[in-house]
Amino acid sequence: MVRCLAFFVVTVTIHAQPRTVFFQKGVNFTAERRPYATPRALELLAKVKQFGVDSIALVPYGFTRPGQPDVHFRSEHSWEKDEDIVQLAAEAHRLGMKVMLKPQIWTGRGFPGDLEFPDSDDRAKWFARYSLFLEHYAQLATKIGADILCVGVEFAKLTRYEAEWRALIRKARSLYKGPLVYAAIQGPEFETLKFWDALDYIGLNNYYPLPDDLSIAEVVKKVEAVQKKFGKPVIFPEAGYPSLEAPHRQPWDETARKISLADQARCYEALLRGFYNKSWFYGVYWWKVGNNGFGGPQDGSHTPWDKPAMDVIARWYKSLRRPEPAARP
Repeated sequence: MVRCLAFFVVTVTIHAQPRTVFFQKGVNFTAERRPYATPRALELLAKVKQFGVDSIALVPYGFTRPGQPDVHFRSEHSWEKDEDIVQLAAEAHRLGMKVMLKPQIWTGRGFPGDLEFPDSDDRAKWFARYSLFLEHYAQLATKIGADILCVGVEFAKLTRYEAEWRALIRKARSLYKGPLVYAAIQGPEFETLKFWDALDYIGLNNYYPLPDDLSIAEVVKKVEAVQKKFGKPVIFPEAGYPSLEAPHRQPWDETARKISLADQARCYEALLRGFYNKSWFYGVYWWKVGNNGFGGPQDGSHTPWDKPAMDVIARWYKSLRRPEPAARP
C-alpha cells in the first residue's frame, strides 16, 4: 500500500500540482545578465541533475524602488521572460526534476526586507501592485505545471501585516492548486511569522550565522521550535555560503576577501548534516547556479558551481535519506 501511494504522488505532482509535500534536493537556477533559456542553460540543467539535484527554483524578478509603492514587472527587456520560464520548466520536467516558481522583488541596493510603507495609503497601493505580480506568476505556475509556488521572499517589515498576506495566499490558491511556501529571512521574521498555518511549507532562507566550530545545533533548535508550533514541513527556498574565508559568520556577505573553497564546502556539510535527516525537513535549494555556468576556483560568490561544495551536494543528494523518528511530546 505504501509503495502504491508513493507512486501515485510522483505521477500526479508534475501534471496536476496537488497539495502534496515532497522532499526537494534543490538549487536556485538563476538568469545571469542574459536570457534565461539559452541553449547553454538548457544543457546546464542536465549537468546539474548529475549531482543528484531533483528540484530547481526558477526566479523571475519584479522591481520596487525603496519608498515607492509600486511593483514593476514583465519588462520587455527582462532576463526572465515568461516564454523562457515555460521552456526551462518543460526541460526540467523532461529530465525528471521538479520546479519551484519563486518570483522575487529586486530593490536595487538593499533587499526586500528593507521595504516599509508606514503610510497606510502607500502600503495599500504596494500590496495591490504586489497582488497583481503574484497573480501573474500563480497563473504562470499553473501553465508550466510548477510543483510548488513561493508567494514571497524576505519581506521582513511587510509580513507583519498578516491580513494582507492571508489575502494574497487566498488569491494564489484560487489560481494555482499546488503547494505554497513563503521564504522568510532568518531571525525575527522567520521566528515570529503568524501565517505559516495558511501555507503548505514553512520556508526559511537559511543564512543563520554559525559559530566557529560550525555547530548547527542552535540553528536546528530555532527552526524546530517554529516547526513544532505549526506542524508544517520545513524547506529552505534558499541557503548558502560564499566561497570566502569564514563564510559561516555572515553567510549572506560577499564582501571581497580571501577565497576559501574549503570553508564554503565545510559549511555546506554542516548544514546538510544538521538538517538532512530530520523527519520534518523537506529539502533545500542552494543559492545559486547561474544559467551561464559561472563559478570555479577563482570565484568567491555564493555559487557552488565548479567548486568542492558541489561535490558535497552530490554526496548528500545521492545518499539514502534516513529520517530520524519524530520526537515524542
